[in-house]
Amino acid sequence: MQDRLSKLVNTRAVNMANGPQTDFSFFPGDLSFPLVIAPRSSGLILNEWVKENRSSFDKQLYQHGAILFRGFHIDTVDKFKEFINVFDASPLEYKMRSSPRFEVDKNVYHSTTYPQDQVINMHSENSYAPAWAGRIVFCCIQPPDEQGETPVADNRLVLKYLSEATRDKFRQKGVRYVRNISKGIGLSWEEVFQTSDIDVVEKDCIDNGMGFSWDGPDRLVLSWDHQAVYDHPVTGEPIWFNHAFFFNKYALDEEVLATFDTDTDLPFNTYFGDGSEITRQEIEEIRAAYAKASVKFPWAKGDVLFLDNMLMAHGRSPYKGSRQIIVSMF
Repeated sequence: MQDRLSKLVNTRAVNMANGPQTDFSFFPGDLSFPLVIAPRSSGLILNEWVKENRSSFDKQLYQHGAILFRGFHIDTVDKFKEFINVFDASPLEYKMRSSPRFEVDKNVYHSTTYPQDQVINMHSENSYAPAWAGRIVFCCIQPPDEQGETPVADNRLVLKYLSEATRDKFRQKGVRYVRNISKGIGLSWEEVFQTSDIDVVEKDCIDNGMGFSWDGPDRLVLSWDHQAVYDHPVTGEPIWFNHAFFFNKYALDEEVLATFDTDTDLPFNTYFGDGSEITRQEIEEIRAAYAKASVKFPWAKGDVLFLDNMLMAHGRSPYKGSRQIIVSMF
């Protein structure tokens, strides 16, 4: 994969007036992402180019779903913040949290803190939440010694690679999310909702159509329904956009799943919107669709990976060594 990415970056460029090298050679088949953009010369300033070519940038992002900027030396938190500030929308605070993430600056976070020897399954950021970011941007401050890639998958292709029966079932029924927030397992409700006020939590749940029940002061059970398939708000394309796979018990490592006595002990689980089970077979079908629709490449220091969050899912490979990938959403 390293050699394939090197070829991807270094093949013949398409001319862009006053712009960087843009590589339109991709991985084989349907996997026409990420679009790789690299500078022709050391004097090209990425922020200025994006400002002057915003329409072209947006068009390429909607077409490919993912753009990898390589060689622009965006290798500090301050440089990353300057890049993010080029865009009109304000970065979003990370709320309705499902995993620990530490803020390194205002609305700039370390990517998920998770054991480095484990895989983070494919998902679309906050697709389970009442509101989500339209775009998510990663920046490599320090690449790992080994692996640690951030694989990306085209959600248009994920939907395409599912069987017609599975697609129709999710279209018709949607997804039901069940979350058991319990002290000592995963995040506390205070961390999830970014407040210590129970009244604020309950109002958030009511406002967003989430069922809730308390079992003592430290245990909160949530339940809510969402679509599984959406039409992209700009391109109109149908996309697989949900956490049905990521939160499902059958997506867990078997050893981890065995530590829970019953489903009610699980921090997360998913069902069809009518409450019926998503079977192990269906979860494995989704896993295979993600794998077929995915590309991964080794991080280089200063890389910026820009994703349309609805078009593209992402994950994380296990890694060795120090790895610092920061992220912002807006």
